[in-house]
Order: sequence, then C-alpha cells, then structure tokens
Amino acid sequence: MGWLFGHGQTRSQLIGHLTRDEENNGTTRHCLRHCSSGNVLWTVWEIRRPNEAPFRYIGCDLMAYDKSCAGWGYKDLCEEMEPLYYSCPLAYLDMVPPAAPAWSDQVRAWHAARSRPLAIGDTLTFSGLSIIEAVVVGKRGRTWIMACDGALYALPPRMLRHIVDQRPASGPQPLTSN
Repeated sequence: MGWLFGHGQTRSQLIGHLTRDEENNGTTRHCLRHCSSGNVLWTVWEIRRPNEAPFRYIGCDLMAYDKSCAGWGYKDLCEEMEPLYYSCPLAYLDMVPPAAPAWSDQVRAWHAARSRPLAIGDTLTFSGLSIIEAVVVGKRGRTWIMACDGALYALPPRMLRHIVDQRPASGPQPLTSN
C-alpha cells in the first residue's frame, strides 16, 4: 500500500484520525493504546464482531510531512507484515496474541539493546556495520562516542543492536558491598 496524505493536515490531526474508534454493521474497531516513536505511530486495536470473540492486533503507521500538500500523511502496516521498525512498546506485545513471533523477538532485542549499559573504556564488537571493533571514549546526550583506528564515531541508541560482544574497560573495578 502507498502513502495517504491530507491537504493541510497537522500531525496531531493525523494521529487523531488514525486512532479514532469506528463502528460498521455491528463490528467495532477500538484503539486500546497508542503512542508515537519519532514518526512511527504504534497502536493496539481490538476488533469486536457480533457473536465472535474479540480480536487484537498491533498497528504500525509510518508518518511523514509532504510539502506539496502542506500536510501530514501515513503508510499503514501491521505486525503480521513484520515491519522493519522495532520501537513498539513491549507492553503492546503482551496485549495481543503473537501474530509474527520473529518480529516480536526483534522488538524485544531492540529494547534490550537500547537498555544495554555501556561505560567509557568498554571495547565493543559489531556485526552489520563497517566498523568491526571500537572503544567507548565519551558520551553526548544519549549518543556514545567511539574511537576506532584514530577516528571518532557516534553510536546513537538505535545502533546499539549491532553490538555482538562487549568487553569492560580494563583496570580497577568498582567495589560492591553486600
């Protein structure tokens, strides 16, 4: 499916449009939860049909601004399409029956990577990047600064999933008390 844009539509109007409840011939579609991560809108939907058990699924809407129509638009996806976006809140996975286990695993891995503790001096090994190994030398905001072969590189949180090995900085370790 392609992109759909609304002339002069604001981002908040688009989100309101994408999360509104609907009813048609006794079938209801209710948005249980929604949030945005950048320009990705995550939703949990419940569909109720007469004489049937409710059905839930996770929606993923990509949002963008189009200058030609001076408005925001979207491209809709769902978890069964296994979108290449993994910022879906973990709580949403628990609200729906698994429709795409491989995608759910990627979402869990994405969240685990973003919460990975790093420290200055750690040596990181990567997979899927042009840099194989680098040492953490600093931090600016949420972005880590790495050194590799005399050059500095930024490692934003979204790239932490590429770390396959982490060796702590050598030297004295902090004392822990029981």
